Amino acid sequence: MIIDKKSQFHTTEELIIWLPRIIVIAVIAGIVFFLITMPIKQNFQIDKLQQGILMQRFVYSENCLAYKENDRIYPGIIDSNKFNDQNLRNCFQANNNVGIRLNLITNEVNTVNLNDRLTEKFDFCFDKKHFTCSNYNYYVLINDNNEIKTGLLNINMIKIK
Repeated sequence: MIIDKKSQFHTTEELIIWLPRIIVIAVIAGIVFFLITMPIKQNFQIDKLQQGILMQRFVYSENCLAYKENDRIYPGIIDSNKFNDQNLRNCFQANNNVGIRLNLITNEVNTVNLNDRLTEKFDFCFDKKHFTCSNYNYYVLINDNNEIKTGLLNINMIKIK
């Protein structure tokens, strides 16, 4: 069997031309395989979003704590007359999955618990598998019979997952 030098040259030339193409095709096939087999996981953490919205409602809603005078609502100013158990229960229709503790801190600390069954479980907030907990502090002004005071509104929330 005799192989001439010209055919060897053509085979080597084609191999040199096809080798980069084969490498590129292998890389593309590997990327496509990786993208197809890669588990697509999207985890939406809506618990924190829901808690944030609810906490904003306490501060900015006229039905909750926001001070209202002459059809104008003053967000960030708390009406001290509205910080009571009955008003906050009307503001937040509690369900069995959410517990809230509100602390209004001035010279004294006033506390309102909504859903006592869950507010007693704040010690279990380390259990991320069963509970979602959050703690927000708002520096607020407090209207106490037309006298403005400074204070801190601390809102703790616990939710069963």
